[in-house]
Amino acid sequence: MIRFLITIFLFGVVLTSTATPQLSIQAIDVAGDSISKGFNASNGFPCSNGDQENYNWLTSDTHGTNLCGAGSEGVFSLLERLECETGTGVLAPTANHAASGATLVGNFSSQAGNIRTYLSAQPGNRLAVVFLGHNDNCSGTIAKANASCSSTDLDPTNYCKTRPASFERELRKGLDTLMSIGNTRIGVVSPVRVSQLCNFGSKSNCQVVGSCSFLWGVVNICGSLTRDCSNTRIIDSYTTLRAYRDILKSVTAEYAEIPDFGASPIVVVGGQTVGGGVKAAGTTFGHSDATWYYRFNAAQISCCDCFHPSGVGQDVLGRMLKGGFVCSRNTPCSADTGDPLVDGKCSVSPRQRFQYNGVL
Repeated sequence: MIRFLITIFLFGVVLTSTATPQLSIQAIDVAGDSISKGFNASNGFPCSNGDQENYNWLTSDTHGTNLCGAGSEGVFSLLERLECETGTGVLAPTANHAASGATLVGNFSSQAGNIRTYLSAQPGNRLAVVFLGHNDNCSGTIAKANASCSSTDLDPTNYCKTRPASFERELRKGLDTLMSIGNTRIGVVSPVRVSQLCNFGSKSNCQVVGSCSFLWGVVNICGSLTRDCSNTRIIDSYTTLRAYRDILKSVTAEYAEIPDFGASPIVVVGGQTVGGGVKAAGTTFGHSDATWYYRFNAAQISCCDCFHPSGVGQDVLGRMLKGGFVCSRNTPCSADTGDPLVDGKCSVSPRQRFQYNGVL
């Protein structure tokens, strides 16, 4: 795939973008977690406390015959955006293959197999999105040090979070499965900086009385971070997610270089030998850092759990993962300063303007 790198210097501002030709996608699916199931996205009392897939950013299809409308829930999903652009329907499974609570280390391989089964039966060009890692960071313990964890893939010195080597091993396994489909764009998405939740502790929740901080103290919602949002917890959350993000980015770039009918490298990682999968004809890879650099605001976080994207947040995900976004005064993003506390809070914006691609 031809890539164009454009750098424009204008009044001391640098705008860097990597543009890729848009694909004519006819079927889509996703390996993901509760974000891609629209969990609690309706954002109001009484809270569903469950999946609301009609709100999800990727496969929601509620706009009916108005192909350029968002539907009654207000989420203009990536699927709907594609239908608006092409004027034709895009296929997706009635329930996409993400699952609330999913981790990359525990669920990506099986989700990738389900996606392969679905997309292989669909015509034309396809899109398979990988948007995982949040629960590898969040589903561990509140205490940082533990005598043991439930699996050797989890680190007892780091809240029983997924070890980076195990994360990489399972990423490679799942990508080997997806790249066997053929005529498929595989879009690998960086996780959201979950640690920026600590910017919203004073936001009111609509589940119980009081603030998000109060709710987090009552219910274990990413407790390794939100139990008290201490500087240590913010740094630990950011550092772990940064390791996952770097793996997603580097391994995707590696797989993107594999030619049609070429094999993925055989490596020993996470205690196992993996690799050797064969890339089918017409399959390409792309990585999106848009979700890593985007700085969410309070309205984009569900008041039901102060964790998942609201309908507004889901709409933002659909927009930026379709077409990317440019950091600006109106669309602030997070810098990587080298300070894990500052970066974890996602509290500063770069002076330069950068464009971050979506998954197409």
